[in-house]
Amino acid sequence: MSTNSAVSGVDTGILVEAGTNEIEVLVFRVGEERYGVNVAKVREVLSVGEITAIAEGHEAVDGVVRIRDFVVTVANLERYLYGQETTTEGCTEGRLLLLEFNNEMIAFRVHEVERIYRLSWKDVIPTPDLAALTAPVTGVICLEGRLVPMLDFEAIGANLGMAAAHAAPKRNDGELMPQADRPIVFADDSPLIRKMLQDELTTAGFNNVQGFNDGQFAWEYLCGVADDATPEELSEKIGVVVTDIEMPRMDGLSLTRRIKNHPKLKDIPVILFSSIASKINKNKGLQVGAAAQVAKPDYAELATVVCRALQQATDAKPSELQTA
Repeated sequence: MSTNSAVSGVDTGILVEAGTNEIEVLVFRVGEERYGVNVAKVREVLSVGEITAIAEGHEAVDGVVRIRDFVVTVANLERYLYGQETTTEGCTEGRLLLLEFNNEMIAFRVHEVERIYRLSWKDVIPTPDLAALTAPVTGVICLEGRLVPMLDFEAIGANLGMAAAHAAPKRNDGELMPQADRPIVFADDSPLIRKMLQDELTTAGFNNVQGFNDGQFAWEYLCGVADDATPEELSEKIGVVVTDIEMPRMDGLSLTRRIKNHPKLKDIPVILFSSIASKINKNKGLQVGAAAQVAKPDYAELATVVCRALQQATDAKPSELQTA
């Protein structure tokens, strides 16, 4: 398999600096439709080589391929999105998007890779009315007068049965009792992840959990609370913030930076909960002042880190949280 230069040839300078609220989007085509994915999830773009069929699995899974030292599952994105494919059976045309997220690698078969666009997260429009969409989408961008959906690959991976399996958090009333009612604010653009965050944190014993579908909504809420509260009252109104990194309008790194630069909000611990557990992202989290980082979808670890952050905030001690 050969690597497509659409990824390797791009200048990714913006990926080094944290909190710029910028994104690079790889646009590709499935059938007649164009879609986008964050370049940070793209490991390589490859030609479609020999795919080995597997006996069981989702109907949209073509099989597996060997990519150097890895055996990777291949998902046929056209069949997943539309229930059928127009390409000839066994055809080797098209491209494979080798994506890495949630500590997993999955290859998605597409028809054509277009190019990479550099944008601001402000240009990504959230999609609250997901009922009208036929594909799992976290947002849309407007390119050359046309709307391009950003596919929710975390949801697609979960639907295909290829999401990483992690232990769910266990309820520990003895440990959580002092922190159970402390307010937790979280932000994530994936409807699937928002529901799981709500359910898993509640299962872990936290009683006061509120979610938002992007960083901008979360920021507006936090500022509203800060405006109406004294510094002493604020710690009782916002215990900890959990945020994804990739989100429309305002990403999690920009949200964290704003929180840490706010005179009232700066002492609130922020935990990054991201599907992209790269060294670059971890360094960015440190740059903007995140208290800890946890890789999706490790909800058990997240519950532990949230509890620790709440306890440290209560004790008013310097943060000693460990990066997951």
